[in-house]
Amino acid sequence: MLMMAGLVALHLADHRSNTELRAELAHLLLPGEQSPGSLRPSRDTLEAMHILLNRPQGFSRAEGQQLSETLLAKDDPLLREFALSIDLCRLSRHTALNVPATQEQHVLGGTPPPMDGPWWLEYVTYRRKVGGKQVGGRRRLDNLELLWYRRALRGESPPHEELSKRLLRAAREARVGPIPRGQ
Repeated sequence: MLMMAGLVALHLADHRSNTELRAELAHLLLPGEQSPGSLRPSRDTLEAMHILLNRPQGFSRAEGQQLSETLLAKDDPLLREFALSIDLCRLSRHTALNVPATQEQHVLGGTPPPMDGPWWLEYVTYRRKVGGKQVGGRRRLDNLELLWYRRALRGESPPHEELSKRLLRAAREARVGPIPRGQ
């Protein structure tokens, strides 16, 4: 009983209300307005956003769309990566095929896509970790793709020609055949 009481007390001491969390995120929800949250580190901002996004009355779909657009326009790669997360993909504007349009445009909208290390990290985050079968993430990363991902984390770019061939093949196979078991 003492341990349960201690855990409840710890939770209550660290609990932030929706109003407090929204105040911390005002600089993202109202970009023209400066707030104390705009000076906070990205990790603190993302923590507050994650908590609020996973509460029953977190954000409306319009606010989620605005957050996605704002975060994708930031220079900080951590904020851009969070905009590609499932938390914001589910609140973004979707196409008829249930694809989050803002994130899809950001990752694959460039003609041609840059296919450098930072782009590969965003592509893998969106396609493989978040997007699911409707955006082409029907299978897990193979060893070569994982090697390119690890190299991209170190700042290297994947080989352009080989990556192009692999992406073309994946695009052809994206909607062909049954979905593999467990995917």
